[in-house]
Amino acid sequence: MSALLESREAYVRNAALAMLLIASFATATAAVMHRLQAATHPLDLWLPLLMAISFGLLFLTLKVRPRSLGAVLWVGLGTALTGILVPIWWYTWVAAHSTDVRLVDTLPPIGSTLVPIVLSLAVFMRPRMAVIAAAISWLLVAGPILAYLFWHPTELLSPRGQDLLITLGPVMMLVLVFIPFQRGLQQRVASLHAERVKMQALAERDVLTGLYNRRAGESFLRAVMGGNADVELAVFDIDRFKSINDTHGHAVGDAVLREIAARCSARLRRDDIVARWGGEEFLVLTHTAAHIEVGQIAEELRTAIAAEPISPVGKVTASFGVTRMQDGDTMATLLERADAALYAAKHAGRDRVVCR
Repeated sequence: MSALLESREAYVRNAALAMLLIASFATATAAVMHRLQAATHPLDLWLPLLMAISFGLLFLTLKVRPRSLGAVLWVGLGTALTGILVPIWWYTWVAAHSTDVRLVDTLPPIGSTLVPIVLSLAVFMRPRMAVIAAAISWLLVAGPILAYLFWHPTELLSPRGQDLLITLGPVMMLVLVFIPFQRGLQQRVASLHAERVKMQALAERDVLTGLYNRRAGESFLRAVMGGNADVELAVFDIDRFKSINDTHGHAVGDAVLREIAARCSARLRRDDIVARWGGEEFLVLTHTAAHIEVGQIAEELRTAIAAEPISPVGKVTASFGVTRMQDGDTMATLLERADAALYAAKHAGRDRVVCR
């Protein structure tokens, strides 16, 4: 589940970065176009420029500090709404209090930008909050324009008036209705992804110990084949494990397997692999630096296994066979060499590491 949450957060962060970059480019383009016009209102000159700078700074902030996602999203959405509301309310107020100014002639082409803002709310907010925020945004943006147009039917019937009516009316209604459907689809996809991750874990994990199973271990082995000298393979099994089962029962034997699996997992690095190879036998696949002696990691695991007694059995030991991957190795030759080293460790008295 944590992996799923991390994946969702990464998706939202990347989506936010893309949208901030596009918003910065779009508002910068608008600022340049207004500058090139012969005569324009100071609001059109400076507001797009300020928004472009704001979106650019938010993009850089999120890029440098990924954990600031929540704050960046709120500030970004607030900036976008402010950039739309200020000119809409200003030009609507001016047109409503003037006899020679028409809103359809003076209003910048920003009404359609409400659609991507509402879609952003659907992506970044929880469904219920997204619907509420989208409805409020629509009322603040579309309310004054539609009220003005219905109060001035001549402008309403003009081509620009009809375009504003359709964009801020039926189109926005469709977008608002789309939000719960989009979230439902997203939740379904997330549920399918979680189920796939769960099924994959069941297919790769040993039920008793929680380690990778033999199938997964073989898959990892095949993936690293190719003569990488820094890959080291260790095969080990628990000494006299049959005696543990015969004396204390299989339930205790299972507890011993789980404890040894936990001790090995705690000692290994995140990119190292430990798998239950079968019964009381385990496989360890590690990436080691050239200066680390062959068998050093196996020796650490052997010490960790034998360090503390396991109740009610007492001291439990393991024998290790270790080899380092060589040029021309196949999976069969690599395992054969490790098994031979393990066999030698058993015959040399157990509780030791033998390297081949």
